[in-house]
Formats: sequence, structure tokens, C-alpha cells
Amino acid sequence: MPQAANTVENLREWLRTCPIVNDMQRFGVDYLGSDPTEYTVYTTPSPLNTFMDVLGNVAYRDQQTLNFIFASRDSYGSDTLQNLANLGFFDDVMAWIYEQNKTKNFPEIREGIVLSIMPTLTQYLFQAGADSGRYQIQCKIIYRRIN
Repeated sequence: MPQAANTVENLREWLRTCPIVNDMQRFGVDYLGSDPTEYTVYTTPSPLNTFMDVLGNVAYRDQQTLNFIFASRDSYGSDTLQNLANLGFFDDVMAWIYEQNKTKNFPEIREGIVLSIMPTLTQYLFQAGADSGRYQIQCKIIYRRIN
């Protein structure tokens, strides 16, 4: 099996295929600018699932997880309809992620074979400024380790 490219880059490209994500907007990694509309994927700590065999050797379990946050910077303020639209965007992204799980359409990752990608926290306003806000969801990739 050929080695997959950088996992975060593949995840970013996979999220770009979501029809609601505007492919003309900036889409970063671990950085979100101050101008609406921008997207990013934030890497977050993920536990390593290990065990000790009968000989005392520590090894990885076959099933592992990778956590990440998908966030956007959007226009924000006293306009209720705009703020509802921002939250609605993430409703649509989560529906798309659920559909990708049904069809097993996942990005390739270096670490193994993706079994599922699911949101673990619903959409929420993480940070608000005078005229823009950072909205986000948290997700988890479950994968089978290949080495």
C-alpha cells in the first residue's frame, strides 16, 4: 500500500469537497484569520491506545482515534438571521459528514484505514468579536492502525 500524504492535508482536502464549504475561501491548518469567511482544521491531542502483552512489551491496539476541530470565521453581530445561518452552516456540514460515513467516503491517512469520522461536539460559537465570530465543531476519526 503506498504511503498516504500528510493526514491533516488529506483531511483538509476531504472537507473542501463538502458542497456547503466555499472552495474559493481561505482554508488553513491550525490558523484562522480575522476576516470572514475563512475555514481551518485544528489538530487536537488524541490518546494513543496501547496495551502490554504477556512478555511486557507495549504495543498499539489495532483501533485508534484522531481528534480534530473544523472551524470557520464568519460575519457575526446583532443580526439574528446571520448568526442562525452560521450555526446552520455547521448543521449542513455535520449532515454531510454523516452521509460520508454511510457511503464510507473518507480521506486517506498515514496512520491507517479510516473506519469513521463523526462529530463529537455540536456546533457552537467559540469566540466572538465586534463583527466576526469563530464557529466550530469537534470531530473524531476512528481508524485501524496498519503498522
